[in-house]
Amino acid sequence: MKQKKLWLLAAILILCGVYVMTSCGSNDDNAAAKGQLLEVFDVRGSEAKARLTIDGKEIFTTDVYIGKNGIGKTGEGDAKTPTGTLHVMKAFGVKPNPGTAIPYIDVTTSIFACDEEGPYYNQVIDTAAVHHYGCKGEDMYHTVPQYNYGLTTDFNLSCEWPKGSNIFIHCKGPKSYTGGCIALDEDKMIEILRRCDLSLVVTVRE
Repeated sequence: MKQKKLWLLAAILILCGVYVMTSCGSNDDNAAAKGQLLEVFDVRGSEAKARLTIDGKEIFTTDVYIGKNGIGKTGEGDAKTPTGTLHVMKAFGVKPNPGTAIPYIDVTTSIFACDEEGPYYNQVIDTAAVHHYGCKGEDMYHTVPQYNYGLTTDFNLSCEWPKGSNIFIHCKGPKSYTGGCIALDEDKMIEILRRCDLSLVVTVRE
């Protein structure tokens, strides 16, 4: 009898565990549907569409530029945009903060996006503060209008060389492609910054 009770208890616990996992998955899906979402889709070479929705309401759909070689990033320098899900980390800009709730980096002449193997790989750094003079990464202050406004993401969060670095969402530049980032018209970039916070989720798919 005691053994039967133990088996019954074990069965109940297993069933409860399955239910909890299923419920958590459903809640996460509902949260994503009701939150802030920037979807990149309909990829055509280095061009795509992007749709911003907040709490299930479409804010805009617009044309964007992505990596010169499309999507499916595998490593540093492949000029591809990563697929899957990204989260934002910081906002930045050569221009003043437009009123975003996301922590904002004022891009000055010493701010670089480091893509060199070493301790600063895949990080936006103040070269003067960390004494990494002569950084061979992107001179962000002089990368305009692309870096008039932008967002950093959690791509390659472990900063492992050479998985890829500095995947940003930023303003469009003179070319119809990027090195792997997602580029929007400046007015759309400002709208994202003003409307969104750190809960913004970015997805990239075909």
